[in-house]
Amino acid sequence: MSYDLYFNFSDPIPGVEIERFFGGRANYQVNDGATYQNASTGVYFTFLWSRDGNGNKVSRVSFNINYFRPHVFALEAEPELSAFVARFSPNIEDPQLHGMGSGPYARERFLAGWNTGNEAAYDAILRMQQPSQKVYTLPSAELESIWRWNLLIGETQAKFGQSLFVPRIMMLAVNGELITIAVWGDGIPELIPEVQAVLVVRDALSPLKGSNTKDRCLVSQDKLDSILAPLANSGYPRRVRIPQYNEPPQAVRSFIQSLMPTSDHITGIPLESVLDRELASKYAHVQ
Repeated sequence: MSYDLYFNFSDPIPGVEIERFFGGRANYQVNDGATYQNASTGVYFTFLWSRDGNGNKVSRVSFNINYFRPHVFALEAEPELSAFVARFSPNIEDPQLHGMGSGPYARERFLAGWNTGNEAAYDAILRMQQPSQKVYTLPSAELESIWRWNLLIGETQAKFGQSLFVPRIMMLAVNGELITIAVWGDGIPELIPEVQAVLVVRDALSPLKGSNTKDRCLVSQDKLDSILAPLANSGYPRRVRIPQYNEPPQAVRSFIQSLMPTSDHITGIPLESVLDRELASKYAHVQ
């Protein structure tokens, strides 16, 4: 189940111009189509086209994005659609209910059409078909906050350079329960965002001397209060702990060395598999 949008050109456009456009934008792989995949956020979608028989030109480009996804998929796709429309001024063909019809392109109408279709997919899969795998959810505001943090991670990292590390916010199933985490390695200076737990990866600070195997310790966020700066609003999508050191002080080192390795069963959960809780709860009993 997916949202499909079509861009038609009264005067066909050289395929090389379309390839050059997508090739100059971040997160695209281009080859007779452009696949967008953002490794930081987990969002993906595609633009596809074929060349006419004469002149290697393109008369139509299609856009496709899957349904049964968190709402942030459409929020990340929309600026890419706007940029494409601004560059090539195509005629719009939107067959979705509550969509744009034959145009013109409008941000709010795209989002309305996608959200309507996405909700219908939630209905079909959660209530009518029932998913074959466990369904994970988070509140919409929480999903959007996580997504915005990850979307801006490159910009945030560039602000600090090599002085500290900016981690992605990830989602894990720990013994079957979904939690948000950030990875913190060996107490390095890190901009730790507000998450449910921190996954401490020990290497140099591992108590297993002489071992080349890193171990992992799962620590609830509140356990860091005694050794790190408190969580604070500092202009980021989430509250953060800003480190006050360049090298881990002894208190941090001792804390990390004292931790017990986790024995929990941990599985990574991609963004695409975490649904909006408010929407999902309308159609099924989910966690």
